[in-house]
Amino acid sequence: MKDWEYNELFDAIQETYEELLDENRGNRYAIAKLADEFDNLGKIEDLIVDTAIGEITISHDKAFIGHIEGITKRLSMFNQQEVVGSLTLEEIKDLQDRINKVVEGLKNIEVEYNPSAE
Repeated sequence: MKDWEYNELFDAIQETYEELLDENRGNRYAIAKLADEFDNLGKIEDLIVDTAIGEITISHDKAFIGHIEGITKRLSMFNQQEVVGSLTLEEIKDLQDRINKVVEGLKNIEVEYNPSAE
């Protein structure tokens, strides 16, 4: 991870999400905007971004099917070997725990099929 520290990226995503919510456009807009703003930062960074956005998503009552499917697919492909050397063992364990929590949470969230609904 060349431009971000592990926790720094999680914090930046959460802070940006809260700022976007202050614009009163709703959580669906904020999540979509996050995905756009933190896109293509790097392979490991993108995994962290998906995890952080997934954590935000599962904190709501329902989520758009596209977000659920996209995040679940990408996180399900996580291979710890890909992050060895870039993250500490503690960070790898934390990331794996977070990914598991997100994937399980997305299985249980109410699905919204209308992309513009709030």
